Amino acid sequence: MKTFEERLTAWIDGQLTGPEIVAFEKELAAHPEAAAERAEARKLGDLLRAQPVPKLGNDDFFNHQLMQRIAAETPRAVESEQRRASFWSLPRLVLAGAACLLVTLGLFQTLIPAGLPPGAKSDYYAEVVELWPGDPSISACTVYSPKDNVTVVWLEGLDYIPASYALK
Repeated sequence: MKTFEERLTAWIDGQLTGPEIVAFEKELAAHPEAAAERAEARKLGDLLRAQPVPKLGNDDFFNHQLMQRIAAETPRAVESEQRRASFWSLPRLVLAGAACLLVTLGLFQTLIPAGLPPGAKSDYYAEVVELWPGDPSISACTVYSPKDNVTVVWLEGLDYIPASYALK
């Protein structure tokens, strides 16, 4: 159902059909100022139709000026610019930083292997089973430190260390 204002506009413009006109004019009995408004609207319409339409010399410039004025008076354009300018506001920066930190911690936990617990054997474990030097004047023994998980080969009676074993 159309609102009263829509039917009043259609009545003033002469767009209502026969049964609609009868029903609407009964409703207009409560609004005596409507007939005067209709007469003024028709008078204005006739006056505008009687005047010649001026030819614009530069209609593109006129359209541009009109569109700029509409854009300046429209609050939505200002709101969208403010939203765009405030996209990286302080709360969003904090949220983005927290998200980056969580992603970094997740990657750290999944990609970098954790160290072995104390006392656990490594995958690269080696054990000295037998030790014998080639020269009888040299004695060899092993010392294992469970705290550091290190085995040291101790050589006694060596006069020198060969050049091939020198530290580099």
